[in-house]
This record gives sequence, C-alpha cells and structure tokens, in this order.
Amino acid sequence: MSSTTNPTSPFNRLGSLRQPAVALTALCAVQGALANTLADAAKEDATELPKFSVEDQKPKALASPKFTQPLRDTPQTVIVVPSEIFRQQGANNLSDVLRNTSGITFAAGEGGGAASTAGDSFYLRGFDTTNNIFVDGVRDVGAYNRDVFNIDQVEIAKGPAGSDIGRGGASGYVNLSTKVPTLENFVAGTASYGFDEKTDGARLRTTVDVNQSVDQAPVQGTAVRLNAMIQDNDGIGRDFANNRSWSVAPSVAFGLKTPTRVFLSYQHTKQANLPDYGLPSALMPGYISPVPVPTVDRSTFYGFTSDYDNVNADAAMLRIEHEFNPDLKLTNQTRYSANQREAIVTTPGSNSSAYVPATGLLTRSRQANKRDMTITSNQTNVAASFATGFIKHDLTSGLELSRETAYSPAFTSATLTAIPIQSPNPNATPSGTPTRSGAYTNVATKTGAVYAFDTLKFTEQWSLNLSARGEHYSTEYLSVAVPPAAATFVKASDDIFSWKTGLVYKPAKAGSLYVAYSNALTPPGTDFTLSSAAGNQNNPDSDPQETTNVEAGLKWDFFHGKLSTTAAVFKTTNDKTVFTDPILGPIPTGKQTVQGAEFGVSRRFTDNWIVLGGFSFLDATIDSGTTAGGNPAGAPLPLIPKWSGNLYTSYRFASGLILGGGGQYSDAVARRDNNSPQVPRKMPSYWLFNANLSYPVTKVITLRFNVNNLFDRTYVQSFNNNGARYSPGAPRNYQLSADFKF
Repeated sequence: MSSTTNPTSPFNRLGSLRQPAVALTALCAVQGALANTLADAAKEDATELPKFSVEDQKPKALASPKFTQPLRDTPQTVIVVPSEIFRQQGANNLSDVLRNTSGITFAAGEGGGAASTAGDSFYLRGFDTTNNIFVDGVRDVGAYNRDVFNIDQVEIAKGPAGSDIGRGGASGYVNLSTKVPTLENFVAGTASYGFDEKTDGARLRTTVDVNQSVDQAPVQGTAVRLNAMIQDNDGIGRDFANNRSWSVAPSVAFGLKTPTRVFLSYQHTKQANLPDYGLPSALMPGYISPVPVPTVDRSTFYGFTSDYDNVNADAAMLRIEHEFNPDLKLTNQTRYSANQREAIVTTPGSNSSAYVPATGLLTRSRQANKRDMTITSNQTNVAASFATGFIKHDLTSGLELSRETAYSPAFTSATLTAIPIQSPNPNATPSGTPTRSGAYTNVATKTGAVYAFDTLKFTEQWSLNLSARGEHYSTEYLSVAVPPAAATFVKASDDIFSWKTGLVYKPAKAGSLYVAYSNALTPPGTDFTLSSAAGNQNNPDSDPQETTNVEAGLKWDFFHGKLSTTAAVFKTTNDKTVFTDPILGPIPTGKQTVQGAEFGVSRRFTDNWIVLGGFSFLDATIDSGTTAGGNPAGAPLPLIPKWSGNLYTSYRFASGLILGGGGQYSDAVARRDNNSPQVPRKMPSYWLFNANLSYPVTKVITLRFNVNNLFDRTYVQSFNNNGARYSPGAPRNYQLSADFKF
C-alpha cells in the first residue's frame, strides 16, 4: 500500500511541494533545454560516446585546510567518497553514502542511543558521531536526513579529532563538501523512478545541476551555479511511510583562476514526511515468548497517516580566498544555518514491555517533537609554506568563532489504546494526541578557538605532523518547567585543549608509514544539555570525558598512483564516563576501550576500472563502570559490529557500458542491556549485495539501472537501545535513472 497525504499536518504535503516556484521553474527550464538538446543529439551519430574522465573517479583534495598533506602522507585514517561513486550507486542521502566505509553502525533515531532524536544517526568506531556532521568545515546542526544532491564529496575522518573540530569529536567526524561554480558551462542532472516487489509504492526524483560562466561580468572569473532537487519517495518495502522534499541551492563565484576568489552560496531545503518508526521487537528474530507471536508482514506500518515529520533548513555561506603567492594563502568563511523540525510520531512501543504475549496486544506511544536550531560561524585561516633552516614547514593556523542555539518546547506524550499486534489501522483516528505542556528549554553556546597545524619535513623520508587547538566555550541552559514549578538556569564555561601528533616515514615516494596520537574532550553541555544534578555527565562541575587514540598505519599507492591502499591498527580509550553505582550513585570513573584494525582500497586499477572498499575489526569493551543502558564491566560496548566491510567496483567497456556492483557486511551488533530477557540482545549479522549498469544511449543521455539488496536478504537495519523496536532492512528494490549532461 502506498502512502497517503496528510491534510492535518502543519504543512499540506502536496501543497508544500507546489509552493517552491523557483525550484520547479528551474526543473522545467532544464527539461525544456534537455528536449531541444535531445532533438539535436538525434541528428548526430548516436554511437559516439560521452567523454569519460578518469579525474571524475578520483577524490579531490580534502576540503579542510587543516590537512596540510596529501591523503597518502596524512597520519590518520581518512576516507573520501567522491560524487561519481555515489551517483553510480544511486545513493541519494548521507546514510547511503556512509555505507561506503566500514566500522559504522546506524542507530534507530528516537530511543536509538544516538544524540539526536531523528535524522542521520550513526556510530563510528564505537562512539556516537551524530553531532559531528560538518558542511564545508562548519558543524551542521539539526536532526534531519541530509540529501547529497549538492555535495561534491564526503570525507570521513576517523579517530578522536579534538584539534580538528573542537569539543565532542570522540571518534571522528564527517564533512560534506558542497558544489561550487566553475568556469565550465554545462547542464546536468538525473531523473529516476524506483520501486520494489513488496509494496505498490514508488520513488520519483529529479535533480539538476546548471553551471554557467559569465564572460561579460565586470569581475573576471565570474560563474553561477544552480543545484535543485525534488522527490516524492514512498518507503522501500514499507506501507504508508513517505518522504516528500525539495531543495534549491544557488551559488556564485567571482575571481576564478585569479589570486582573489569569492564564493557566495545559499541552500533551502523543505521536507514533509510521513515518518516510519519500524516494527515492535516482538517481531524481531530472537524474540523469546511463551506464546507464539503472530506472523506479521514486514511492510506493516504502526503509525498513523496523520503523523508528520517536517523540516525547514536554510544555510548561507560567504568564503573569500586570497593567494599572496604560491606559499601564502588567506581564507575567511562565514556560514549561517538554521533548522526547524516539527513532528508527531507514533512508535510501536516505548519499551520492551509494550507487547504482552499473553494477550497479543501492543501498546504504542505517540510523541511530539519541535526543535529550532541555529549556528553562526566565522573561520579565518592562514596557510603558509616556508623553511626554518633545513626544516620545511607546511603550516595552517586560524581563528574560529561560533554561536549555536537550540530551542525545544516540551509536549505531553500520549499512550494509545492497545491493539492486536497483527492488525494496526493507520487510517484510524488516534486515541491520543500530544499537546504542548508549557515547559521548554533554551540553550546557547558561544565558542572561540585558535588552532595550528604544522607538517615539519626534516628529509624526503621523515616528517612530523603537529596540531593543537585551544578553545573557550560558554553554554547557557534555561529549562522552564510547567508552572508552578520554578525554572532552572545552568551555565557552564571552560577552556579545553586538544592536540594530535603523527610521525611519518616514507621509504618510497609511493608510500608512507606512520604512528600517531590524538585526543578529544567532551565537556558538559556538548549536546545542548546541562544538568544541576550531582554526578550527572552534563553537570558543569563534571570533568570532560577524554578520548585518546594511538594508531599505526601504512599507506601505499600502486600502479603509478592508480590504486591507493591503507592499513591501520589503533586503540581508542574513552575515560571519565559517568555510571551509576548502586551504593555511591553517579561516579565519573567509567572507562571504555575500542581497539582494532582497518584496511581500505580506493581509486582505479586502470582508466576504466574503479574501486572503493575496506574492512574493519573492532574489539570494544567496557573496562570499568557500566553504560547508560546497564551493560556491566567486561561486556562489549553496544551498537558496534566486531567485523564489517564494504566493496564497490565498476568497469567501463569500450562500448560505454558500465557494470558495477558491491557488497556490505556487518557482524552481529549488541544492544544496550535493559534486563529484559525476552528482547533480542543482538542484531543479527548480514550480507548485502548491490548491482548497477549504465549505457550511454546518446551523447547526452545515459540510462542507469540499479538493483539494491540483489538477493533479497531479510535483515535488521537498526534497533533502538532498549529493545522496544527495530527498523527492517529494505528488501530488493530497483531504480531506473536517466542521467543527462550537455
């Protein structure tokens, strides 16, 4: 069954998609231009193939100026996924792109153990990385699913990264590098249609990317670019669930190919979703019950058609670059983003006792969420190359100033009338609806930081990477309770210092060996929460959690740089986590360790054969204390696969036909313990395989066909930490696309 519209949400779904005149006009204009171009192309030799650029397959240089060396000589595990890869894969959102790296686990949103209540929620190398998503080097606030239509490449930096991003970077971060204008003239885009065998829903999506240099502009090197996207996607293998969204991203550049360059961009995104919170854990493999649980189709939807999850997101950026000479460059970037999310969602149980086997009844919970978040950031960076005696330096240093805010009103939750687990009625009128309680929280964090990154080259073989960041932050947290209870005001401010160092030895030009050490601090208030409760991790008097990482690795290029390989072993320790002792109460002496190994391969064997892959081994344990879910010392950390891996490869034949495919593996993943014996303690391991092929039917049009979950494996994609519910993995599904460029 396909999803239906929701006339009761604050946005009328279809109406909200008809409003964006700019986006639709742009799409229509491109369609008209495309039609004319196709007519011209039909007159030409249809067998002439479009140009294939090997450079399109290579990751570009890292966007962050804090990396002073090429990837091969950087003493850290960094994965770069270029847009060409995820375009071939048909990956449209950040979560899909991140499946190109190993050692990652996706959480189930609300109640899933991640810091956010929805949107992109994931763990990297064992620790929550949800709040460490950056766009063009600036933290991107807000709990929403990020589309990649305007993204040039995705960069995943692994290991504690306090010197890179400041507080909270316990396991690394993800940076999305947006598209900018170039001096090339082109119109490109994709129109796609997706479907699956389990439901009658469909997925419709169109994107355009228009770039035009302006030769007659008063400023040399002027170019404009417009990216736009519109989609109407029913859930894959899920009844009723739906995502409708559109986004438009204009940008302009001045001074391209000159010493002084200016980039100005803006992006507006609107989402109107019918959210899906999965299935009750009683339907998950491994559930123990004295009474057989009824068989329920995995497409069953436990929400209501009146549920909604709506997002408005805006971001504006101004970046100015000036090269004084090849060895000295100054950059200043100002970015502002705002994100408003409002939702009413129905979950198939708020805890593991929501389903009663004796009666076969399930009690659902209906919850509301509203959060308005903003961040204003200014970054000034100076990059310089120079020598002091025989030592060569590649130095980058700078100043960062930012202000983040978050406002969230509280709602009463509604416990609904229990229903038979096998027969929910999404079209029914809910027996309860959340209402505003009158309470709210208001948080503001100001940050000022200075940093420096320096690579000291002693010889052609030996170099030393040093980096440090000093940061002062101040967080003010206001919690207004329901009258007559008094409001609570808590303030935290502190100075923190993070650093990393790496020694690199190059036995040959094509390779590097390295050892590195890094740390990161997570002080109270990092996740927009403060508490006056004694011993609470977010009490201003609590010490910051400190995460340290020791890593040794090898990076080597083969076939004249056409194939890049990486290998690393590491040990990450998270100290001063708070746990509750049954006698002494909260104690900040917990310790967690993740040690493991990682291998990666990327780029191309030949001009026509590209590859990206890797695998990870993670041994994650609780050394002392317990987790928030009650896992004792000696137990494995939750939500971490011991083994995981991924591989994608594609080959282009002389005819222009491209065949591609790959696989993903995740070992079993343990949940947090809640002492519920019947709830499955592990998410089963699984293999997934995908395939794609494309063929240029004209110089302008390339048809592409993607098959995901090729063998239609039944698997669990994610589950929440208390075991109440899980998200089933998508069944086999198909996507037919027409990629065009002229």
